[in-house]
Amino acid sequence: MPALLELDQVTKRFGGVVAIDEVSLEVEQGQAVGLIGPNGAGKTTLFNCITGLARPDKGEIHFGRGSRDALVGLAPDEITQCGIARTFQNIRLFASMTVLENVLVGTYVRTHTGILSAMLAAPDARREEHWAHERAMGLLDTLGLSSLANERAGSLPFGHQRRLEIARALASEPALLMLDEPAAGLNTVEKKELLDFLSRLKGRGLTLLLIEHDMQVVMPISDRIAVLDYGRKIAEGSPAEIQRNAQVIEAYLGKPPAGNPPA
Repeated sequence: MPALLELDQVTKRFGGVVAIDEVSLEVEQGQAVGLIGPNGAGKTTLFNCITGLARPDKGEIHFGRGSRDALVGLAPDEITQCGIARTFQNIRLFASMTVLENVLVGTYVRTHTGILSAMLAAPDARREEHWAHERAMGLLDTLGLSSLANERAGSLPFGHQRRLEIARALASEPALLMLDEPAAGLNTVEKKELLDFLSRLKGRGLTLLLIEHDMQVVMPISDRIAVLDYGRKIAEGSPAEIQRNAQVIEAYLGKPPAGNPPA
C-alpha cells in the first residue's frame, strides 16, 4: 500500500545554493510525522515544494490513496483541492477581514457554484453558503474562537491568530494538514492546548506533517521524525531513536572536542 504522501529524491536549488538535496520521505495515512533540524536546514523550503509555492528542480512528489496525484507542477490551489492544507511559519491571515471571513475562505475550495448562481441566490448557492458558514463556525467553536467571529483577524492576540490559521486550513477538509512551527510564539499553556488539539485531530484519522523546534511539542505527537541538516535528510526514526542519534545531536549541538564524547 503506497504512503499518503511520498517524496522521491526532491531537490531544490536557489542559484548555487542547494536548499533541498535529494530528500525522500513517506508519510503514512493517519500518522503524525515531525520534520526537525537547525535553522536554515531547508524545512520550510520542503513544505513549499510540497504545496506548490516552489517547484523542485528534481524529484517527484505524489499524494493520495488509490488514484494518486503528482503534485509537481500543480498550482497551490490545485494542491489544496487534492486534500493538502498548511499553515505558515509567519502567520498569513487576511488581517482586515473578520475571523469568520478568514475561515470561510478556507471552505471555498470545496464549493462549486459560480458567481451567477451566488448573485441570483440559487438554491445550490444557498445550500453551499449555509454549509460553509456552519463548518466555519464549528471550527471556530472547536478552537475557542467563536466569540471572536466578527472581530478583525489582525486585532487578535498572537496565540489566537495561530489558532485561526489552523481553523482556516482545516476548513478545506484536508486529508493532510501541514503545520510550519505551530507552537512558535505560544506560551506554555497555549502549547499544551495545541498539543491536545493536534492529538484529537490525529485520533480522528487526520494525517499530520509538522515542522517544529520545540521538542516538547514534536516528540509526544510524532510517530516518526525526519531530520534535515543543510538540505539533506540525515536521520529518520521514532522519537526515541532520534533522541539517541549521534548525527542529530551533532547537528544541533555541534561536534564535541576530541576525547569528550557527548554525555
